[in-house]
Amino acid sequence: MVVTGNYTPPKTGATLLRRQNELVALRLLIAQRRLYSRAKRCVALRWCGMLIIGLAAPIVAVICPQSSVMIGSIAGAWLFLGRTLLLHLQTENTEQAAAVQEQFDLYVYDMPAGTSRPKLPPLEDISLVAGPDSELVTVAKQEELLNWYEVAKDDLGEVAVATAQRSNAAYSYRLLKITGGIWATVAALWVAALIVICIVTGLTLAIFLLGVVLPLLPAFLDVTDYIIGIMRSTSDRKALYQEIESKIANKDDGITGENLRIWQEALFELRRDTPAVPDFIYKLHRQKSEVAMSTAAVQLSKSARQVNE
Repeated sequence: MVVTGNYTPPKTGATLLRRQNELVALRLLIAQRRLYSRAKRCVALRWCGMLIIGLAAPIVAVICPQSSVMIGSIAGAWLFLGRTLLLHLQTENTEQAAAVQEQFDLYVYDMPAGTSRPKLPPLEDISLVAGPDSELVTVAKQEELLNWYEVAKDDLGEVAVATAQRSNAAYSYRLLKITGGIWATVAALWVAALIVICIVTGLTLAIFLLGVVLPLLPAFLDVTDYIIGIMRSTSDRKALYQEIESKIANKDDGITGENLRIWQEALFELRRDTPAVPDFIYKLHRQKSEVAMSTAAVQLSKSARQVNE
């Protein structure tokens, strides 16, 4: 086994399978999920406000045209609140969750800590978020968190770690791709619906611009930023998991400790900067995504064995 990058992977995948179900790992895994949920609630609050404005603006413009300026002011105020307080809370919780999730990975992979993470919460805070140790296993069973990574127990350690890292990138890639498609479709349908409503009701151009377009501009700004962020993150994750795949299947240039450290750093940055995926989309596609991830892990294991024969 090659030892580089100050990291020697475990001997086999059995180490990962064992360590990921230990209390230390479960505490970190549960804590990061709850921190991500806090960030998602901030996102949901921002979107709910914009949704209410988006639904109310056309109706108010038809019923009470003179109130269009007031609606525009409310939309601007909500955008300011969303881009300051709510965005700060969202970013803070996302960065903390990414740092805790990295600690989970480092423990499971038996990988020494690398770059310091200023946003990593203290041990006491992580424990408070996760809950009492006596309840961790029960919570993990309820939320289906046991056996988080699918790897073969007799795979070489570097292959097992690379497979787990690749699963991280590919799993999120699927969710982000689905989320981006949903929001792009919703945005297009909403624009079409607004145009139809305005034509049918016979709104004047001035009322349409002041009562409908202006109040909705903040919402469209947020939607556009979100979709662009999703597309960028999707592309980055695809590039990462394809790089890991090619390395696993490479007969001439094996996986090194340095490769694994670099990929781990890339995963942290992607988690920290990626827009949040709504929980309902995650739950809706979780079972399919996990089946696909398990199948891919088996295929990668076979590929690695052929390389090492």
